[in-house]
Amino acid sequence: MRRLLWSALVSGAFLVQGCGSVGGVTGAVAGAVSGSATANPAIGMAVGIGVKAGVDESINYVLRYWSNEEQMQIAAAIGEMSIGQSKPWSIRHMVPYENKQGSVTVVRVLATPLTICKEAVFSVDHPKAKPGHFVTTACREAKGWSWAVSEPATSRWGALQ
Repeated sequence: MRRLLWSALVSGAFLVQGCGSVGGVTGAVAGAVSGSATANPAIGMAVGIGVKAGVDESINYVLRYWSNEEQMQIAAAIGEMSIGQSKPWSIRHMVPYENKQGSVTVVRVLATPLTICKEAVFSVDHPKAKPGHFVTTACREAKGWSWAVSEPATSRWGALQ
């Protein structure tokens, strides 16, 4: 009965807090279990901190990967258009979380001897996204079109800004 109650409390914490608390809750559970199993609270704390760090970094990796997918989807749409054209874009992840969509319009072509780039204005229609329009540049590479500016992605860099 105690395990069932504990599982319900942990599940409730996940539902209330979302992904931001997964690492903390997982680390706390792992620390408590290992501390109880070894009868050494120092080992429990070390395991808990390690598990929290690992889970948090795993979640951050997935979110960075999804952000890159989103940027590549927008860049591919930009590459197919000419000045003044608009096109919808969308990204659907394997896990139906953080799926986004919007529209993109090419406003300028920047041709250089090295490559061709296109400047575009795009929107993101998602409840968690900041409302408004954003400007980006996509450049042609050997493998296709690629996101060329880091502005929408810098918030994920944290202290490296």
